[in-house]
Formats: sequence, C-alpha cells, structure tokens
Amino acid sequence: MPIIDFTNPIYVVVALVLVLLCAFLANQYKKNTIPCIVLLVFLAILVCHTIELSAISDTANIAAFAISIAVDEIFIFVSFLMFLWLDKIQVETNKASASKKSKKTNKKEEKVIEKDGLDTLWKKI
Repeated sequence: MPIIDFTNPIYVVVALVLVLLCAFLANQYKKNTIPCIVLLVFLAILVCHTIELSAISDTANIAAFAISIAVDEIFIFVSFLMFLWLDKIQVETNKASASKKSKKTNKKEEKVIEKDGLDTLWKKI
C-alpha cells in the first residue's frame, strides 16, 4: 500500500481541502508562490508513488498505486492551472501598483511592459 493512499476517500478530501485553502490564501495575498509549492509537493508525492511502485514485490497492490498516481496527476494539473491563474493576478496587481506609483510621484509616466511570459497564453485562452 502507498504511504499516502489516495484510494482512501479521506485522503482525497483532506488533499482537496488543503489545495482549496492554499488557493484561497494565494488569492488573498496575490502571490503565485503558494500554488508553486503545492505543485512541487504533488510532484514529490508522484515521484514517491512511482518509487514505491517500482519497489513492490507483490502484484496485489498495483491497482492502489495506479489510482494514487492518477489522483496525483489530477492534483498536479489543478495546481498548475491555479499557478497560472494566480500568476496572471499577480502580474495585473504589479501593473496596477506600478501605474499608481508613477501617477503618485508625478514623474514622467514610464511605459509599463504589457507582455509577460504568460500573456500570449492568456490571449489564446
């Protein structure tokens, strides 16, 4: 059996609550580092499940590992989308604060760079 067994519904519910809590906190602070940490944690859990799967000797637990790995991948996808969403929010917040700062100081308004790394992706979506 995997250490973090996602075939048990309690583990899935706890993981979902923690991901939603992290999304709420990241939205409140307007930082994308929290979803990045969540993404890295689920990637580490996926690596651990893969190592455990390769180390088992009996074939009775392969289904539990397969389900756990599939749930890991779902959480990785959700946390990656959460990271992209909060990255867009952080960029918009930084642009807004930069424009307020330039208006407040009455200096010559500097041109804010409109394109960031994910701007083209968000235009396509």
